[in-house]
Amino acid sequence: MSNKTGKRGLRRRRQTFDADGEGWIVTYADAITLLLAFFVMILSVSDLNQGKVEALSEGLADAISNRKPVTPFTDIKKELDEIISEHDMGENVSVNIDSKGVKVEFSNFSLYDSGSAAIKAEALPMLNEVSKVIATTTHETHLVEIEGHTDDVPIRSARFPSNWELSSSRASNVVKYLLGKGINKERLKASGYADSRPKSALAEGESMSDKKRAANRRVVIYVRRY
Repeated sequence: MSNKTGKRGLRRRRQTFDADGEGWIVTYADAITLLLAFFVMILSVSDLNQGKVEALSEGLADAISNRKPVTPFTDIKKELDEIISEHDMGENVSVNIDSKGVKVEFSNFSLYDSGSAAIKAEALPMLNEVSKVIATTTHETHLVEIEGHTDDVPIRSARFPSNWELSSSRASNVVKYLLGKGINKERLKASGYADSRPKSALAEGESMSDKKRAANRRVVIYVRRY
């Protein structure tokens, strides 16, 4: 008799549990937690410092096999450094590896006349050599992004109503040049930032100097992974 009573009690507890609809909550909560962890992992991976990844790759390979491999970013930088040295352009062009990839920065003076978006004739040989390196050392997994930056002095002309148009046109002209050198259009991107992203930010209460304005006028070519 007590055994039957125990079975009836167990059935009642199961029915009550299912009737309340609480049986699926634990499984659902576990699934949501796993999905959240997955998306956090994807987000963190997508925000990796690509330059540091290259350095880590070299360090691991060096430790395992006692040799230092040539990675895409370091290979590109080496080629560009040699060209800059050959053309004696070290004061106007710099190459670094940062969080986005390989960063080639041209001073505004080296590429354009003041208030103009036309690439200077004397800058074409240098830009031609840079385009050769990009064409031969990169592949379809690399995006080539050109950024145009100006200083904070307003420009108002029929062609360039503001610095936004000027910076965009300068970046676009470099893109067109690279396109003409055989770099696939799907890998090219032009961005104009006017004076919204200064290279030399001002400290509180500091006024803009001519030196900082000159540093802010620049064109940057980024080679990075998609």
